Amino acid sequence: MAMEGMAEGGWIAAHVPGEGALTLDARPFPALAGRGTLLLEFTTGADFAGPIRLIHLATRTPEPRLLSLAITPERRIEVIQLQGAAFHALSIDASTELATGGRMRLSWRWDTADRQSLLTLEALDTGTLRQNAGADPLPLPRIDLEALTNRTGAARIGLQVDWLALGDHLQPVGPAGCFAPATQIETPQGPRPANLIRAGDLVETVDAGAQPVLWSGRVSLPALGALRPVRLCAPVYGRTRDLWLLPQHRIAVAGPAVQGLFASEEVLVESRHLVDGRGALQPDRAATLTWQGILLQDHHLLIADGCRIESLGLGRLARSTALAMTTALADLAAKGRLPVHDTPARPILSDHDARRLATARDRGSRAA
Repeated sequence: MAMEGMAEGGWIAAHVPGEGALTLDARPFPALAGRGTLLLEFTTGADFAGPIRLIHLATRTPEPRLLSLAITPERRIEVIQLQGAAFHALSIDASTELATGGRMRLSWRWDTADRQSLLTLEALDTGTLRQNAGADPLPLPRIDLEALTNRTGAARIGLQVDWLALGDHLQPVGPAGCFAPATQIETPQGPRPANLIRAGDLVETVDAGAQPVLWSGRVSLPALGALRPVRLCAPVYGRTRDLWLLPQHRIAVAGPAVQGLFASEEVLVESRHLVDGRGALQPDRAATLTWQGILLQDHHLLIADGCRIESLGLGRLARSTALAMTTALADLAAKGRLPVHDTPARPILSDHDARRLATARDRGSRAA
């Protein structure tokens, strides 16, 4: 499902190169999709040389039609639609992100009723977001949506694309979901499932005691690529039950390896860096999963069945109003109530340092 207040509908189908089409919902695509979201992940090297076609679908029957998503030689990402005499184009400057290379997530949202088109690029390895909005997108016929997910007819998917998903809803971008809705979060009244916690409720934090919740909500995402869930197994992490997190969500890690490498008692590590095939797993399952997020005024550590996990961290999102208005937190942004999280609850490890820690912990466990 989409975030409350964003739009009805949801993810319908996906395509993974080498695996083929994946059904995410039994509903068919609408005959003519006046709104929807195309989401994909791709990978480039720092030695990028364009142009690169990510998606290309061209046909001449019953009239000329084109849907193209490509990286230009100027390092812009552009979407182009052509349907008979009607034309729509929108591009975004991705020169900084492509100069670095790495894993990228791209979403294109179209809404013909509101005449809005939105292109968003997220650099997964650096966490940056870049966005551009346009007007007057064209509706997409079912035959084109099915051609992309089935990779049939004239549909072409670039070699750089890791996967793509299509839905008939408007997917919010940016931070929102964190952990499984059933995650037991400590409150002054005792543990409570995250999906039953509302704005205004109190939750316990490690350093600041009970804190009021500014926002609690859900977002649904395809469990593909960099969105595959991480399962932290009990009792290694949670005391009595497994914890399910998005791979980018961080938990607090302590121990001799942390102190020895970083001279800190506790650090924050993305859950994907904890995957070791034993206490932390990353199942591969074709599904749409719903994730819950809890936002506090400051960045804090929540307590989930004894495991310390971070509350939703926004960084400086509040200082980019236009971007914040396209996220699941749009209502708070409109009221000017989004907090700025300049200071994380604990030092956050880079990917490089997280790998160093994983190696040190693995050596320690083998020695034990």
